[in-house]
Amino acid sequence: MAEIGRRQDLYLKKKKKKSPFLSILLHYVLPYLVINSCILFFVMATPKVQVNDPTEHSDDASLSVLVHVDSVLPIKSFVAKLEGEELNFTKENENYVIPLHSNGNLRVTVTSINGMKRIVNTQINSFDENPPVINEDDVTLEPGHVEFTVSDSQSGVDFASIYGIDKDGNNLKPKEMNKETGTVLFSMKANAITVYVSDKAGNQVSGTFTIKDSPYPKTKADKEEDEDSSGDANEETVREEETNDSTNKMKKKTASETESGSYSNKKKTSNTTHTTKSKN
Repeated sequence: MAEIGRRQDLYLKKKKKKSPFLSILLHYVLPYLVINSCILFFVMATPKVQVNDPTEHSDDASLSVLVHVDSVLPIKSFVAKLEGEELNFTKENENYVIPLHSNGNLRVTVTSINGMKRIVNTQINSFDENPPVINEDDVTLEPGHVEFTVSDSQSGVDFASIYGIDKDGNNLKPKEMNKETGTVLFSMKANAITVYVSDKAGNQVSGTFTIKDSPYPKTKADKEEDEDSSGDANEETVREEETNDSTNKMKKKTASETESGSYSNKKKTSNTTHTTKSKN
């Protein structure tokens, strides 16, 4: 029994020796690591930002972008800029709604209370800023009519807006239109017409079609153009005649000076020869 008691005493002594280390580990080291890890997490916590695709905002055909912000800490500031211009927004819980009115680079900057920022750049291309396209390879131009095709890949062609102005300034509407194929037909009594086509976003394109040899009588605009051309031709003829007269005068003057110079040279040569003979 004494031996058993002695062994128990030794075991208890060994256990007492290990207890201070375990106590320090449990009461000092582990709490220190946990606390500092939490501090580091909150100091380095950065908000997450998700920018969705633009969607219709209201009945005025404008668009808006919904930005979702996920952050452990409260948000200190939210800034949205389109091509450097700051935009207004409305907040709905963790979402921010930004109205848009044009294309460009959208830059969203979110800052939490710990000073950490998240910056997201998104290119907005949802607005139609390009005019329709008149297919130059698919044009039928003949005396009396012109037929062409037009297309717009974004907002679509506004066929009700298509009109033309002939050479005399008359406003014309298409005779036929096919919205499925984009074919437009104009009747024309002049030898030229300028057509105007808009898309549903308000962008416009124009094209001029001219027949060189028209079977129709000359219009008022043609006559005025011919008179202007005739006047220009007459002025050109007068200028050409004046230029020829000046050129002839210059030629005569040059010929006279050349002849005088030749005579003087001959006199000098003759004098020189004469002098030489006298010396001999």
